[in-house]
Amino acid sequence: MAGRKLHLNNPELASKIDDLHRKEPPGFRKDRLLALKLAAKGEYTAQEVGEFCSVSRKQIFSWLKTLREHGLEAMLTNGKRGRPTGWKKTAVSPEVSEEFERKLEENDFVTIVDAQRWLAQEHQIELPYKRVWYWAKKLGGVIRRPRPCHSKQTPGAIEEFKQTFGQKLRALNLPKGSKVKVWIMDEARFGLHTMVRRCWTKRGKRPVKTAQIKYKWDYLFGSLEIGGGEAHFCQFKNVNLVTDAVYLKELVAAYPGHTHVLIRDQAGFHLRDGDPRLPEAVRIIDLPPYCPELSACEQLWDIIKDGLGNQVFKTIEELRAAMDPILESWWSDAPRVISLVGRPWMRDEVNAS
Repeated sequence: MAGRKLHLNNPELASKIDDLHRKEPPGFRKDRLLALKLAAKGEYTAQEVGEFCSVSRKQIFSWLKTLREHGLEAMLTNGKRGRPTGWKKTAVSPEVSEEFERKLEENDFVTIVDAQRWLAQEHQIELPYKRVWYWAKKLGGVIRRPRPCHSKQTPGAIEEFKQTFGQKLRALNLPKGSKVKVWIMDEARFGLHTMVRRCWTKRGKRPVKTAQIKYKWDYLFGSLEIGGGEAHFCQFKNVNLVTDAVYLKELVAAYPGHTHVLIRDQAGFHLRDGDPRLPEAVRIIDLPPYCPELSACEQLWDIIKDGLGNQVFKTIEELRAAMDPILESWWSDAPRVISLVGRPWMRDEVNAS
């Protein structure tokens, strides 16, 4: 059943709200004035006003009640909330508080309900939701989307690689005085299947973008130079040992007279150090398995996908044409590359060696 349309039944107040809304700068006051302005029109229900203003139907009724009982200025006052009504100091031991904080640090709680359940089951402490939420916030808790870590990643592999990276560079035994470029190298798959990405929009509006499902792919090989900030890219229709060798030859040809040290993962289509098919000027340092966090290229692929997101490409050629200016913005901007790959543990070892 459709809800009743809202009415203020006060033309003078409606005119004042309309005038204030036009003059008010962006902020919570302007948002509330917009809700009242829509309510004054007598054309919308509380549900419709709430959806347009990105607040609940209950909140709209709360604002209208405050307006009726306390006036317009009270409705436009952003009263800061303190502790929840009826708050009393949480009666838990310091040991439980320390364990609660430790579990926050270890990301063990998906929701506050999980924290409530843990307190009840492990410590026989029953607390209301708002109290546990307040407690978590006071201990510095925030809710964030976690970065996924592969289940097959060896514990400690990332830190071990960081600690031994300098040794791996020196173990290559490159002749003294050699001109060396050290690269982070990876490849990514891009295709005609539309990459739906988040986008900015106006409050209260649900963005809609045209998308297609089309399984046709292209592959981008890329390398980012740690010391000088160069960037090198090649596009291929597939990935295998042959295309890997072709890409490495292209990289060597682009920077002749240098030895190229490539830090990359151990994909099955990657040539390993010592493979006779590897160009003479190329040496490889393998990243530990299932550790994409160590490759700055993974961040670069995500940035490129942002630039290509929410677009429909009919052909691979159209996709490549749209990608070209994005790639150029990297190979023509060394400081930008350095800011992406400039991890102190890696940069310092490269410079020292």
